[in-house]
Order: sequence, then C-alpha cells, then structure tokens
Amino acid sequence: MGASNLIGQKEYLDSLKMAIDNDRLPHALLISGSEGTGGLAMAFAMAQYLICPEKQDGEACGTCPQCVQLGKLQHPDVHFVFPVVKKEGKDTISIDYMAEWRDAFLNNQYLTLNEWVSASSAENKQAQIFVAESNHIVKELSTKPFESDYRVMIIWLPEKMREDAANKLLKIIEEPYEKTHIIMVSEEPEHIIGTIQSRVQRINLPPIADTDIEQALISNFGCSHDDAKDYARMSHGSYVAAVKLMNDDEERKYFFTKFCEMMRLSYAKRLFDMKDWSVELSGIGRERQKAFLQYSQQMIRENFIMNFNNPELNYMSEGEREFSSRFHAFVNHNNVVGIMDELASAEKDIMQNVNAKIVFFDLSLKLIMLLKSANN
Repeated sequence: MGASNLIGQKEYLDSLKMAIDNDRLPHALLISGSEGTGGLAMAFAMAQYLICPEKQDGEACGTCPQCVQLGKLQHPDVHFVFPVVKKEGKDTISIDYMAEWRDAFLNNQYLTLNEWVSASSAENKQAQIFVAESNHIVKELSTKPFESDYRVMIIWLPEKMREDAANKLLKIIEEPYEKTHIIMVSEEPEHIIGTIQSRVQRINLPPIADTDIEQALISNFGCSHDDAKDYARMSHGSYVAAVKLMNDDEERKYFFTKFCEMMRLSYAKRLFDMKDWSVELSGIGRERQKAFLQYSQQMIRENFIMNFNNPELNYMSEGEREFSSRFHAFVNHNNVVGIMDELASAEKDIMQNVNAKIVFFDLSLKLIMLLKSANN
C-alpha cells in the first residue's frame, strides 16, 4: 500500500508507472487539471513509485525505508516547491514553511491554495513562488541523490511563479541532470509562461469519475451511499467540491428550505408570510445572505435546464430534484432572465449593506409577477 491517496485517475497513473518501468518518464512533466482532480496526489504517487526499490506488480511497497521516509515528507531526494507568502526582511522559499506544509499535505493531499494559505497563517496575503526559490531549486538538483537512484522536484502551482523566477529554471528544465525529474502540478496552465510550457510534456487530468468520488466519500467520511452519489454528481468531477458539498450539507438544506418557501409564498401572494420570511433571512448575516442568493441563482439555472428533459445536465440532490420536478415549469424563457437579474441585484444590494429586510421583501414582491408570467 502506497503513501498516495489518489482518487480515481488509474488509467493516467498506470501509464506514468509504465513509463517509469521502461525508463521513459520525461525529465520535465506538467500535470494539469482543475482544482480537486488530483494533480498533487498524482505527483506524489509518481515520486513514491520512482524512489521505491521494492515495487512489485505496478505498486510501491509502502513499507521500505524509502517509502516510510517519503510518507513522512522527510525523504532527502524528494523536494516540494509551493507558493509562499514573503516573510518580512528575508528571501522566502518553500523550505521556510516546510513544517506547515508537512502538516497540511499529510492531512489532505487534495489541498487547495486557499486552504494552504490559511494553514500557513498568512490569510489575506498573496502567495507566490519567488526568484530565490528558483536559485534554491537549481542548487538542490545539482547534487547527486542521497539515498534513492532519483531526485524528484514537485512544483505545485507553477502559475504562481514570478516571471523572473520562471526564467531561471529554463536551463535546468531543458537540460536536466541525470535521473532528475521535475513534476509540475498546475490548475491554470495557461498562466504559466510559454517558454516553460514548450519545454515540458503535459498530461491533462480529466474530472474524476463519479463512482470514484462516491467510494472515496464513503471510505474517508462514512458518508451514506445515497448522499455520496448526490455529492459526487454535483461536484463536476472535483473531489474538493464533493467534500465541500458534504461539509456544507446542513447549510445547503437550510438554503433549499428557504428557497422553496420564497417561491411558494411569492406565487401564492402571501404577503404577511413573505414579510416574516424576509425578517428571518435578514438575521442570518451578510455572508450567509449572499450565499443563499447564489444558491438561489444556481437552483433557477437547474430548473430552467430541467425543461429540456435531459437529466444528465442537472446537478441536484434528491430533495432538490423532487421539488424541481413540479417547480421547473414556472421557470422558462418568459421569466428566467428576469428572475436571475432580480436575484443578482439582491446579491449586489446585500454586498453594499442595503437593509436586508427591504432587499428580501422587495425580491419576493418582484417574484410574484415573474412567476405569474411563466405561463404568459
């Protein structure tokens, strides 16, 4: 059993392992894929397979000294580079944050940039890869391996690399040292400078299969099969998104209840109940109000799409689908733009600190006419 927690993407990992077995792995590789598709976990799995001397049947053993060291992120021949926040008065590189990185990565190989910045106690600051990092990379890779046959440099989010830092790496990428592999993991490869893109071999990871996400949620969190299936379908192939949906489930259920109430009360013109509904929403805080209005826009989009009778295009939970099976007829080409505009306008007002009671009551009043116009 290996140290990697890669979810799905077996075809791509097996292909890379075969390249390693045949000594055909490119010295400079770019793994690209949207957030949550497993690029960082893939790079880590590759590093382990490279350095493990006891691999069998296409798997690293996970128990030899090399694997054990890497499993603790303490292997001297496997290095990590990642965006950091510059510390005052000094050149800042990844090794300055290694303790924080070790804790964050070992806890979650599907780490996001926001989670990493928060874990490094640098909220509200921009993380980058600075030119001092490039100098350190060249220095590290210029020496022979200490314990393994290989040296591996995993560079996470190279799109955060300053141009002066990127330019310093061009030579070592184009003319790497023997048995040295640079593995870049990008979520926005179009933002990497062209001179680096032209010097690396690129692998594009697709969204993770729903079944793989389902199994991971069940195994890692004890999620029920039905809930895992819903979260996986709504995640668009991102494990990160699926976990967020699971963690935000109670919030989503609350928003769903308030969305149903908003539509039912407005359609029935129950003005006094609409007022009470507005008072409740005004008391949940600005950020949650904004999130509710964003959720409502998502639900309107889903209901409009449901009119096209193609279930594969809809991404809703079972409860949302049940409600929408009756409600979607009230969202069509006659009013969908108007409803979306009013929800977006209400969100803008909330962000500008307009009185929330007025915003939500005014929204529900406008929905009366918009919902009635569905059949016109």
